[in-house]
Amino acid sequence: MLFSFIFSSFLLALSPGPDNLYLTALTSKSGKFSGVSFLIGLLIGCLIHTILLAFGLNTLIIQNEMIFKFIKYIGVTYLIFLSYGVYRTENSYDKFEDYKPSENFFRNLKKGIFMNLFNPKVFLFFALFFPNFLFSEILSFKVQILILGLLFILITFIVFGLIIIFSDFVHMNFSKNKNFKIFAKYFNISVLMLIALLIFFSENNITLIY
Repeated sequence: MLFSFIFSSFLLALSPGPDNLYLTALTSKSGKFSGVSFLIGLLIGCLIHTILLAFGLNTLIIQNEMIFKFIKYIGVTYLIFLSYGVYRTENSYDKFEDYKPSENFFRNLKKGIFMNLFNPKVFLFFALFFPNFLFSEILSFKVQILILGLLFILITFIVFGLIIIFSDFVHMNFSKNKNFKIFAKYFNISVLMLIALLIFFSENNITLIY
C-alpha cells in the first residue's frame, strides 16, 4: 500500500496543476531563490494539512459549509491581490530585485503557505486521498496519516525541486530579454487568475479534486 501511495504521489506531483505551474512561472521570472522559498511555504502548508487531517480537523472544516466558503473566498481574494501586485510592477522587475534576500524569502514563503491553506481543494484532496492508503492494522490512524504526509512532502520536494532547477535554467538564459520579461509577467498573472477561478468554482464534492 505504501508503494502505491508513493507511486500515486509522484504522478500527482508530476501532473500539471496550479502549484507546479505557478512554481514554474515564479522561478522562471525571479530565479531559484524565489522558487525554493515558495516551495518551502507549500510544504509547510502540506504539513499543516496533514496535522489537521490526522486530528480530524480537516474533515470538520469540509463538513462546515460556512467555513469551507470562507476559506474559498479568502483564497480567491488573496490570489486577485497577488495578481494585481504583479500587474503593477514594471517589466524589469526592479521592484522585486530591490527587496533584501530575507524579505524576498519571507514574501514567497508566506505566498506558498497562504496559497496552500486558502485553497479548499487541498482540504478535499487530503481528506479523500490519504485515507485510501492506510497501511497498518497496528499503527493508529493519526500515526499513519502523519507518515503518509511526510512521504508526500518528501516526494513533492523532490519533484518540485527538479522543476525549480529547470525553471531556473530558463531564468538564467532568458531573464535579460525584454520580451521574455513581459511574457513572464503576464504568464504569472494568468496562472494566478487561473488558480483563483479554480478555487472560486470549487465545490465540496469529490469530482473537483485535482
